[in-house]
Amino acid sequence: MSSATATYNYDVFLSFRGPDTRRKFISFLYKELVGRDIRTFKDDKELENGQRISSELKRTIEVSRFAVVVVSENYAASSWCLNELVEIMEVQKNKGSITVMPIFYGVNPCHLRRQIGDVAEQFKKHEAREKDLEKVLKWRQALAALADISGDCSG
Repeated sequence: MSSATATYNYDVFLSFRGPDTRRKFISFLYKELVGRDIRTFKDDKELENGQRISSELKRTIEVSRFAVVVVSENYAASSWCLNELVEIMEVQKNKGSITVMPIFYGVNPCHLRRQIGDVAEQFKKHEAREKDLEKVLKWRQALAALADISGDCSG
């Protein structure tokens, strides 16, 4: 499906780490978007660590015009968030049907791109737990690609 012929069910797909942002920033953002008649998908399910993204959620990403990815302090600690991010970035790359807009909520995008500081520690934990290191590599690449959208890092 090319972006010229895409049919969108949602204007915005929100991707976020629930415990970090759900009650404050995300609830405010969602309310403002919906209040302006912007069709917004917000997944409120609390999923167990490591659960797979459903085909329904993948389809929802595909039929959204924009993905607003709110990266917060513990976003990279969540395998769920990282799996969702990989799906978003793959839809953008392979289908061109979604525009990705990152919001860096209390995090430095340069730390995400370079995967230093807290992000490095979060990935060390993933590598210790995860049997599929190829999956962890995809997470790293997706997070770095997301951070690249923000522009250059200095220093």
